Amino acid sequence: MQSRHDASRALPRHADTACAPAAGQPDCPARRLCLAALGALPWLNATAQPQGAARETTPSSLALIVPYAAGGPLDRTARPLAEASAPQLGPIHILNVPGDGGAKGSTMVAQATARDRVLLMGAAATHAVLPWLQPQLGYDPLRDFQPLVLVARMPNVLVMRSDLARQWRIRTPVDLQRFLARSRQPLRYATGGPGTSGHLSGEMYQMLTRLPLLHLPFGGAQPALSALLDGSADLMFDSIALTLPHIRSGRLLPIGVTTLERVPLLPEVPSLNDTVPGFNLANWFGLFAPASWPAEMAQRHAAAFALALQHRPVRDDLASMGVLPDHIQLQEFARFVRSEHSKYGLLVQAARIRQL
Repeated sequence: MQSRHDASRALPRHADTACAPAAGQPDCPARRLCLAALGALPWLNATAQPQGAARETTPSSLALIVPYAAGGPLDRTARPLAEASAPQLGPIHILNVPGDGGAKGSTMVAQATARDRVLLMGAAATHAVLPWLQPQLGYDPLRDFQPLVLVARMPNVLVMRSDLARQWRIRTPVDLQRFLARSRQPLRYATGGPGTSGHLSGEMYQMLTRLPLLHLPFGGAQPALSALLDGSADLMFDSIALTLPHIRSGRLLPIGVTTLERVPLLPEVPSLNDTVPGFNLANWFGLFAPASWPAEMAQRHAAAFALALQHRPVRDDLASMGVLPDHIQLQEFARFVRSEHSKYGLLVQAARIRQL
C-alpha cells in the first residue's frame, strides 16, 4: 500500500512542463520545474482572495524532496522522519525526484521560495562533491540553501572476499598495507562510478598511504558488489548497509571503516584512521531549506526535525543502516557543510577526478 506521505505518484507525467513565473520571479527553467511539480500535488490549495485581488497558491503542507529514487538510504530515513515530525509541522509529503546524480531535485529546492514550502534531503554528493564535478550544476550549494539539521553520517567499510583474504593472509589494515607495499601490481577496487563515495574513499586511501590501487568504475553499487563477489575486483569501499549481509554470511571480510570512530554494527572492525592517520570520509545527509526562508521559519523547522530524530522508529531505522546519528543544527551544520565542500574539493582536484 502506498504511504500517505508518498507524493511521487501525484507528479504529472511531464513534470518539467513550463508554467508562468510568479510576479517578480525570473522565468527560470528550474523554477518552472519546481512549480510545475508542486502545483500538480493535491495538497496545494488555492487560497480564497477578496474580489479583485490577485489569487495566490498557498501550500497546506510541507514537501520534502529526496533527490534520489525510492528505497535508498535518504528515502528510507525521510519517511519515518516525516511521520515523527508531523505533530509539530503538519503533514509532510515525500517527493522522490531522481536525476543527474541528485542535482535535479536539489535544483528544484534551490530555486524555490518560502511560499513554496519545500525542503531537501541533501547529502555529501549534492552539497560537497557534485559542485566540483559539474561546473554548470545550476545551483550553488553554499549560497542557495539554508542548512537545517544534519541527520546522520554513513561510513563506508573496506571489504574483500574472505577466501582471497585468507589466501593473501590479510585480516587487518596493516596486513593490507604490507601486502600492497610488496605487491608488483595494484589491487583492483570496484566502485559505483566516478565521484562516488567509494571512489573518493579509494583516492583518499592512496593519497595518505602512497600505495597504488586500480579503480574499476561500474554503473552503480550493486554491479560493483557483484564484480567483487565474482572475482573481477579485489577490494571495495562501500556502505555497511550494502555489504553487511555478505559480511554476516562470511563471503566478505571487513578490514576497516572509513570514519574516525568504530561502528556499532561492526564493533570489532577498526577505523582505517588508526593506521592511516587523517583518513576520515563518510557519506552524510541532512535537511536543507531554500535560502529565501526567514530565520524564524528555519529555526522552527530545525527544532522540530531535531526532536523527531530522537524518536525510536527513526533511531532504529538509522541504526539498521549502520549510520552514525549526528544532529547538529543551523549555523553549526552550515559550518560543517562548508568544511566538507572544501575537503572534497581538495580531494577531487588532488586526485584529478574527471568532471562529469
